[in-house]
Amino acid sequence: MAGTRFEDLSPVIRKLVTRTNLSNLEMAKSVDLLLEGRVSESSIASFLVALAMKGESAEEIRVILQSVKAHATSITPRINGPLIDLSGTGGDNIKSFNISTAAALVAAAAGIKVAKHGNRSFSGLCGSADFLECIGLDLNSSPEKVSQTIETIGIGFLYSPRFHPAMRNASSARKVIGIRSIFNIIGPLCNPCTNISGQVVGVFEPSLLEKVSIALQSANDNEVMVVHAYDGFDELSNTCENDIVWVSGEQIKRLRLHPKVINMRLAKPEQLLIHSKEDSIRESLRVIYGIAAQEKEDIVVLNASAALVIGKIAKDFKQGVEIARSALKDGKAAKKLLELIEQCGDTEKLKEAERKFIDST
Repeated sequence: MAGTRFEDLSPVIRKLVTRTNLSNLEMAKSVDLLLEGRVSESSIASFLVALAMKGESAEEIRVILQSVKAHATSITPRINGPLIDLSGTGGDNIKSFNISTAAALVAAAAGIKVAKHGNRSFSGLCGSADFLECIGLDLNSSPEKVSQTIETIGIGFLYSPRFHPAMRNASSARKVIGIRSIFNIIGPLCNPCTNISGQVVGVFEPSLLEKVSIALQSANDNEVMVVHAYDGFDELSNTCENDIVWVSGEQIKRLRLHPKVINMRLAKPEQLLIHSKEDSIRESLRVIYGIAAQEKEDIVVLNASAALVIGKIAKDFKQGVEIARSALKDGKAAKKLLELIEQCGDTEKLKEAERKFIDST
């Protein structure tokens, strides 16, 4: 912007280039300046690249997360019981359908309150926001309306740009550098609900399991499952063994989960892949409407089960899968989707999507 006097980030950039971690104060001040639009695009790009090349520490992730949340438009839905989010960092370079979005709807249909935080796709063909917009959701619903929707029907979608307007100050630089940055990691972590009590977070590489779990660890009773599948999925997968770091307050547990342990048939990765945005919409809807191929249904109910476990509806993954599958077969997930679009969208667009992707199959 002409006439704007930008702050100088070169001292911290030089420090990052030497692969030295920033102090909490240095990181907080740098990110605050960035989010407030007080840093030039070239400095933002340099900062993000230098940080990515050094590798973000758990403490740096925690400090950045605090800053991003402090600049967010927050809401506090008036609900009783747990409030859960399910999301992945993306970046796994696997072209799968909208697994976490479908799982969020299934979990809500099974009785847990869900605040689904999401955005358009970064690495895939169709992100959660892309999918929901195509079937009629108004992404620009006001924060008050989203909060009310969570209160009345048990699920709402928090479109990241609507709730994190300060992030637009980094958007141009992120496009210019063309690589994953810290904001791809932070995105799914920074749910703007002040009373979020549990999160299922998928990460795109094993090294992030520990970092993200430590960054999200707190002294309260919040529960977080940070998950990564051995074959690369940034969510729980029915194709292989899964690593889980389960954070409960100040306690951290490490688990490995194989689909066979919960009597789930192993799938092949190619059975879960899609080739276009239209494919993603079709397969996501088919799961939600209970008519998808078994392999696609399985990966959705597996991820929904994690939300049901940390939300205290299921005692373990096996029971969680049974509860989630029942919500699909009883048509509750499809009903929950309709209620969401009725509250925050255009039901005619949903009907069009049904005619195109459900009735024609």
